[in-house]
Amino acid sequence: MNPFSIYHPALGTVTVRPDSRCRRIIARWKKGAVNLTVPSGLPQAQLTQALDSMAGKLLDIKPILKYTEGQRILCPGVEFTISRQRLKPASVIAKPAIPVTHIGVGTELSLDDDHTTATISKVMCRAAEALAPAVLLPMAKAVAQEVGAAPEGWMIGRGHKVLGTCSSKKIITLSRILVFMPAELRRYIVCHELAHLSHMNHSAEFHRLCNRYCHGRERELYAAMRSFKFPVIR
Repeated sequence: MNPFSIYHPALGTVTVRPDSRCRRIIARWKKGAVNLTVPSGLPQAQLTQALDSMAGKLLDIKPILKYTEGQRILCPGVEFTISRQRLKPASVIAKPAIPVTHIGVGTELSLDDDHTTATISKVMCRAAEALAPAVLLPMAKAVAQEVGAAPEGWMIGRGHKVLGTCSSKKIITLSRILVFMPAELRRYIVCHELAHLSHMNHSAEFHRLCNRYCHGRERELYAAMRSFKFPVIR
């Protein structure tokens, strides 16, 4: 059964994904909205009742992200600034550029509105994708040379949950949202994927190699990555 949407007065639009393998209702926030995975054939009344009972807890853990006029988001290699613009008053626009990328929020949009927040995040991510080859790849190639690893190629991806991958063809893909991360966490993701060139798993041997690439800081950097708060919706 295909995903469908329902509206909840407290949670807004909720995406529901029926799954025959699912035995209970699983709820999570994804890109600013609630996503439910539910057993196939779940009656609508039971679904609504479950949402009502989970609403309070879901709102308590809702990721909070707000942008403000004049805000500066400093990232290694590029700065994002949030400002107002009248050219397209109902839109959010950006012109990706180094060293500063200006994010223009239309004067008709409220910065307190969740939809505006989601739109700004989306526009920032598109800008990051355009900037990523210049911002991320020189660093990644330098790290590969430093540790003596040789991937067959590099790509920029759009994944937000998965920050990097290494394919069986030894192609490393780095997510565009690494642009928003500190330099040492960008380097950690690169080292992790470079270690996969030798070990396509997460074995003890893999972690030893990754830790060596990270100068003995793998666990520390992993913990920092897990706690890092992105300035965009994941």
